[in-house]
Parts: sequence; structure tokens; C-alpha cells
Amino acid sequence: MPTVNTVKDEYDVVICGAGIAGLTLARQITREIPDASLLLIEGLGDKSRTGAIQVGESTVEISANYLANVVGLRDYLEATHYHKWGFRFFFGNGHMPLHERPELGTGHASPLNSYQLDRALLEKDVKRLNREMGIQMLEESKVEDIQLGEDGELHEVCIFQKGTNQRYTIKCRWVIDAMGRRRFIQRKLNIAEPHNELYSSSWFRLKGRIDVTDLVPQSETEWHSRVEGNNRYYSTNHLMDNGRWVWLIPLASGHTSIGIVVREDFFPFHEFNTYERAIQWLHKHEPVLWECIHDLDPVDFQCLRHYSYNARQVYSKDRWACTGDAAVFSDPFLSPGIDQAGFGNTLITEMIKRDRANQFNAGVADAFSETFLAFHNGTAWITQPAYAYYGDGLVCGVKLVWDIMRGFSLNASARFNHIYLDDQKNQALQPILSRLFVLTLRMEKLFKAWSRMTSKKYTYGFVNYFAVPGMLDLYHRNFRSGKSVEELLEDHQKTLVYIEEMAQIIFLMAVADTMPDKLSQLPSPLWLNAWGVGLDPKRWKADKLFVPTSQPRTLKIAEFASMFGMTELADLVNDRVMAK
Repeated sequence: MPTVNTVKDEYDVVICGAGIAGLTLARQITREIPDASLLLIEGLGDKSRTGAIQVGESTVEISANYLANVVGLRDYLEATHYHKWGFRFFFGNGHMPLHERPELGTGHASPLNSYQLDRALLEKDVKRLNREMGIQMLEESKVEDIQLGEDGELHEVCIFQKGTNQRYTIKCRWVIDAMGRRRFIQRKLNIAEPHNELYSSSWFRLKGRIDVTDLVPQSETEWHSRVEGNNRYYSTNHLMDNGRWVWLIPLASGHTSIGIVVREDFFPFHEFNTYERAIQWLHKHEPVLWECIHDLDPVDFQCLRHYSYNARQVYSKDRWACTGDAAVFSDPFLSPGIDQAGFGNTLITEMIKRDRANQFNAGVADAFSETFLAFHNGTAWITQPAYAYYGDGLVCGVKLVWDIMRGFSLNASARFNHIYLDDQKNQALQPILSRLFVLTLRMEKLFKAWSRMTSKKYTYGFVNYFAVPGMLDLYHRNFRSGKSVEELLEDHQKTLVYIEEMAQIIFLMAVADTMPDKLSQLPSPLWLNAWGVGLDPKRWKADKLFVPTSQPRTLKIAEFASMFGMTELADLVNDRVMAK
């Protein structure tokens, strides 16, 4: 670690904050722009020093790729943290025996590694690894002020270092706010959007292995045998009900992380904002889990009210940027946090590169800021309205398969091939991406209507989302980097074809559940306009449901519908399915 005497008066980049977003950004800039001078400022009371639990323990393949390959942590992750066995969801009333609740998850490990992270351990270790790379960090230091330069002027960062009682005023060309929910720059410039008041959480760690498989009697052999090696423990496990979910995440430190996440119009925050209240909340809503943990002492406990927030701007032509929680935060559901930080860090690194090549301007900053915020807003918009029907195994289960499907295709392809950094790729793909976006809007409306209208007559035991027809092909095709424009166009066209078919199948499932008598009104051969689906039959003609925009193909309804217990749907529409 460089001593305080080596701190210079001026740097190319100063990163304020040494959480996971700031630490990885420092690595990325150092790896990709090695001649840039950089200073990382560690905050006071840094959680990696105390070992305190933090949000962001579960990665997906996209964020795992960022950590492993973009910032070079693969060997460390493989040696130190658990492999993740995908997502796993148990729907329905928490008073039901766990093995009777519908389950959506994986039956085996994911083809590409992702990780369950002990964040405090990760950040402590990455600081050491950064030091070995030669990255300079000013330890235990508080950023007291940032004077932002304009029109090409340098910024000034005013710092107090606790251990030495020294103050520094450091100039820099780029200043990055990675100070978390302090959101220093946004508040200074009055561009921070208010928090969403509906969503809140509390979480804690317990010593040892709290395994969902231990919540089911060993006599339930069929349930235990569904998952290879009985490895449900290594998934990010979600106990779902309307308005809330509970997570269980294994940590390589030997602890298990447990969290409660709610919509406050369903569950008031004051009911779970201390450890004692959280345990009582679990006793009321997830008694099977409570029975397993109620007499254990917590390692720690934290809570966060109104965790979701937005911003009007995250990057500027004046060469400042916000990353991690200092930028925005949508929701912990489906683990987008480190993915979002990696996405933002890649945009920031690209802006610094363009600035050094005299190719950076207000247009670039505004476009990148809009791109980042669009991803954030889309994540919140797709995730949070569904809290109202999180307990519905059929509707929410099918929606989650749809969301996972889009993540495996669109998000994976964009991140692995940096489409958002390449104007040629962006422009070439825009017609297909626009159609997929409009279809996503249509499907979100369908799911909301379905959740209100469902008959609640269908249930199932276990759906392995990797066994959904076409899912593995989608996965392997899109989690690959280095593709040409032509290859990306071909892949996105295949995705469009697949998504169009799945949208129609999901629509037919919704109709069969909510108004089966209307199936007789559907045409033969059964091929519809996916962009016209909806559950208001009075709108079908106006929305051109019966005017397809593509050539009829055979819809493979039976296998997908039967996975969710709708075995008779194939018989109901069999004479209409085959394209003539």
C-alpha cells in the first residue's frame, strides 16, 4: 500500500468509495487504460473492515463474467466463493409444507459459472488484489467535498484521512462517485430522484448451513431427487408470496444470508425492522423456516427502508460519473446489482478512453447516461409491479420463465458483445430490438391482467427452467462474446422467432386458465399476432390479434404448458396447433 507521502496533487481519475463498484472500476481502468493515474479513496467505516453483511451477494452469469473476465478475478472467485446453482423459487402460502409449494429452479448447475459472494470477504480481498496490481488507495478517508470543474477545468476533491488526521485537496480530470447511498454528487447537483416508498428490506446472517432441503422430511424422496446431488442449498432460494419474498443465500465464510423483501402496502416495515421483529415476522409468514432458525443467534442484522431510487443523470460532459449505489438502485430481485455496477463501470471506462482520444463530448455523456438509466428503469418496471402476485405459482412462474428467457437472450448478448458501445451494432440491431421491446410491453400487460383473472386451478411440482423447450439453445447462443454484426443479426433474428412463439404459447395458457370458452374463437391453423395478445376479447380485433405479421409455424404448446400443470391445454387446441 502506498504511504500517504506518495499521494499526488493531481490524478487523471479519482474514485470516491471503495465498495465493490469502486474497487472493480479501479481494476477495469487500470487493466484497460494502464497509463492513467488513479487514486481510490476508501471511506470511513468501510464494511469490509468490520465484516458486515451487505446487499449484492448473488451474481448472475453476466455479472460473474464481469468479475471473472473483465476485471480479472476468475482464479480468486473459483478458489474462494461458492458456485451458484441458478435461481430457485417456491411459491404460495408460507404455511404450506415446502415440498407442496410449486418450485421453479434448476435441476443441475448452470452451464456457465456464477457465484454466491460473501461481499465483506470479497471487498477485503479485492483491496489486497488491487494493491498487488499497484492501484493506490487512500485508506479510511472521508470525502468532505467535491468542487466540480466546468468547461474543461479540473475537479477538486477534499479529503480527511482518519488515521493521520491529514487533509488533502486533490485535483483530477475525472471524478467518480462510488460512495453508495450517500449519492454525494447527485445531491450536490440536485439530480437525485426520490426513493420509491413501497419497497423495503431487512437481512441478517446466521452461522452455519441453513439449507432449504433440511426443511423437507427425508421421506419425501421424490422431492429431494429432483435436483442433482440435492444441491438446492447453492441456489439463490426465494420463498415467495404476494407482496414479499424471503431469500436464503449460502456464503463461503460458513454463514447463510437470510433476507426479507416486501412491498409496504402489503407488509409494514415496522414489523421486521429489528432482528427480533424479523424472526417474529418469519414465524407468522414462513413458519417452516422459522422453526429451523428461531433459536439461533445472528452474526449481524441490517435493514433498509425505501431501497429503490432513480436519478435524472449519472454521467456528465464535465467528466464526472456515478457508479454502483451512488448511481441508482432498482431492486434486489433477480440479482441485478453487480451486473448494473459492471455495466456502468464499462460505460465510464469507455468515456475515459474517448476523452483521452479527444472523442468525448456532451452527446456521448448524455447517450451513455440515457442508456444506463433505461436499463435501470426497465429493471424496476419489469420487476416491481409483479410483487403483487409473487405467490401465484402459475402466473408468476410463467412470467419468471419469460424474464429469464429475455435475460438469457437480450441482456446476455448486449453485455457479452458490448453492443451499447458500438454504433454500428446498435443501428443494425435496432429494428429487431424495437419489436422485442414493444412485445415486452404487451406481455407485461398480459401478466398483470392474468394475475387478476386467474382461476387458481392449476398447480405443479417442479419446473426446471433449463428444460423449457429452446431455453438451453438460447443460453448457449447468447452467452458468447466476440460476435460480428452479421452473427448478432442472425442470433437476434432467432431470438425474435423464439420469443414470438413463446408469447403466443403463454397467451394461450392465460386464455385456457381465465376464459377457456374463448379458445374456440381462435383460428386454425393456430398462429396469431404476438404483438396483439391480451386478455380482453373485445380488443382482439382492434389489436389485430388475428392478423399475424409472420408466416405460420408450429407452436409447441404441449410440453411447456404441461410443465405448469396445464396438461389438457394440448387437447383443447390440438386441432388448431399444426400450421397447415
